[in-house]
Amino acid sequence: MIEHASRAATREVVRSVLAADCACPASAFVEDGLFVTTAEERPGRRRYPRLAKPLGVVTMGRGVVVSCHPTWIAWLQETLGNRSRETIFSAPTITELARFVAQEGEVLLGPALSHVCDHEAFRPAVDPAGVIFSVVEGKDVYDLYQHFDFEDALDYEPDCPRPDVAAAVARRAGRIIGIAGMSADSDALWQIGIVVVAEERGAGIGRALVGRLTEYAFRRNRVPFYTADVGNVRSHALAASLGYWPAWVELFARERSPA
Repeated sequence: MIEHASRAATREVVRSVLAADCACPASAFVEDGLFVTTAEERPGRRRYPRLAKPLGVVTMGRGVVVSCHPTWIAWLQETLGNRSRETIFSAPTITELARFVAQEGEVLLGPALSHVCDHEAFRPAVDPAGVIFSVVEGKDVYDLYQHFDFEDALDYEPDCPRPDVAAAVARRAGRIIGIAGMSADSDALWQIGIVVVAEERGAGIGRALVGRLTEYAFRRNRVPFYTADVGNVRSHALAASLGYWPAWVELFARERSPA
């Protein structure tokens, strides 16, 4: 793990985890061009479910890494090989890839933009007046599962491979008005998700919640990250206000949900 990490050290942690996710060398993320590789299990990866035929398309701003089922490599190299990074993440190419994975009963999600934070960049939030904040950790998080409508913050599954390790809770007059949850997505990267009830948004509650979990991750020498679809401008602005900075963009296939 890292201690009092700089931006350079944080980037190195991110590259290491993404390389484990994609089963590629970490150098593929700092070199220009396309790198297509066979998806496989690697230690240190984010613990997301593995599909029978996986597909991930990831960039940290230089090269594009495509991790996929071995039978898809030739088609992906031929289809994407002459396209720029910007073109690969454009609507026409995303549509083409979505149609391709749909043949296997999968759906393509993203592009999702993930932000990370380091000690040097972090800017603590100011608590809004009249709101009481608390942080719970470990199995105490499970007590929050009785409160519904916070699915983007909590996993609601005690045995999840990406367990909720902590949660920050905002209350006004005793009522829960916001929760930010932190899940151990990998050994090194811990993800923050947040929900604030509609009538309380825009008052700085989300910043205060995410800020508390950011400090929680730092105390445990983990890198906190925060992910949202590229169109979620308010979420990206919240992350930036705390000193988070964009680290990677990805597309990924998931099983199609039953109708």
